[in-house]
Amino acid sequence: MHIDMLIRTLALISVMKLATEEFDRISKALADPQRREILQKLVARRMNCSDVHAMFNVSQPTVSHHLKELAIAGILDKEKQGQFCFYQVKAEVLSAYVAELQKRLGVGAIAVAPRMK
Repeated sequence: MHIDMLIRTLALISVMKLATEEFDRISKALADPQRREILQKLVARRMNCSDVHAMFNVSQPTVSHHLKELAIAGILDKEKQGQFCFYQVKAEVLSAYVAELQKRLGVGAIAVAPRMK
């Protein structure tokens, strides 16, 4: 699933409110291009750190750090199963972030056209 499809899906979910501190924390986490790429991969399915690491040409500690930062920002759910931690996108938080960003920018819902391949 592409990020534009995620945004359209999230627009349909009822939106929760984000405090300024939460909004800023998410903005900071999403400022890193590798974190945005990781988030795009996690939209499709729940994965552990090793699964995510296999998709990128960076060290495992780097991937682990990015996952930790996205989880601290509140964008990812982290579930420990044995020795593994699994991560998945928290759609309601991402939806609230997008809604708050639109509000702060003074724009309404943005219609996103599907990407042409």
